[in-house]
Amino acid sequence: MEDFAIGVDFGGTKIAAGVVNLETGQLVGTGRKKTRAAQEQDDIVKRIGAVIDEALGDANVNPKDIRGIGIGAAGMVNRQKGILLIGPNLGLNDVALAEPLSDHFHMPCRLGNDAEVATLGEYHFGAGRDCKNFVCIFVGTGIGSGIVHDGKPYFGASSTAGEIGHIVIQPDGRECGCGSFGCLEAHASRTAIAKTILSELQRGADSVVRDKIDSARTLRSKALAQAIESGDELVTAAVTQAAKYCGLGLATVVNFYNPDRIILGGGVIEAIDLYFDIAKEVARRRVIRPATRKLDIVKTELGDYAGIIGAALLMKAK
Repeated sequence: MEDFAIGVDFGGTKIAAGVVNLETGQLVGTGRKKTRAAQEQDDIVKRIGAVIDEALGDANVNPKDIRGIGIGAAGMVNRQKGILLIGPNLGLNDVALAEPLSDHFHMPCRLGNDAEVATLGEYHFGAGRDCKNFVCIFVGTGIGSGIVHDGKPYFGASSTAGEIGHIVIQPDGRECGCGSFGCLEAHASRTAIAKTILSELQRGADSVVRDKIDSARTLRSKALAQAIESGDELVTAAVTQAAKYCGLGLATVVNFYNPDRIILGGGVIEAIDLYFDIAKEVARRRVIRPATRKLDIVKTELGDYAGIIGAALLMKAK
């Protein structure tokens, strides 16, 4: 009998779900919808439920073979109670997710941080499967990371380890969604890139992305990549600046933790080679020399599916 679980990636721009074979990591059914920020709890649960229904409809799996539902949510979570405590890029606080979804689908449900569960996916089936000490860093709407230490996920004393997006790189820098100022996320995420571009457009600069800005004043990673390919100077400069900040963040992680590997993923990394190349180059240039002797900096292997696969693996963890 095959063993399956449902994985949900609840992020700043999308909710994606998949039915995952826990032995192989293979997705046998998927669903996807855009995220709607600042909703009421019932609306959020219904929207996630609709995406799960879509994934189940796409999969030819006996419901009796499904262990349960794992969710990776963008923010700080209470794993024991299944509550999203703070979701800066979702506009949500203190939202119970696990219990209502468990009640609705009549199966167990577990909650983790989105970057943490994507790291779990990469550890079992991706770029970290042969490595015992590494950090996964995901650059998208925000910036999050997960840590594997001695072959096990590391959560920290109060379960908030891995919040690399909120290390301060500019003491008087931009305000961050977490309420602080100068965070890496506020200067190196896709949201930060969009803010830089929008600010310059308002000052009269020209760019091919002017017509690609949506109603939420955001820019997709694909649009940024296409603009760079076309030689757009404004977008290239904004992405370069953000990538340099990311590189400084990576150097900080390497100098402090000295991992065997840094694995980079997320929408920005997947879409924009320039960002990855600059961040990698800056990181290697700014770390202390002994830290580079065994250091690999690579991209994720699971790509956009790391969060779904990793979330499903929460049902295998206990």
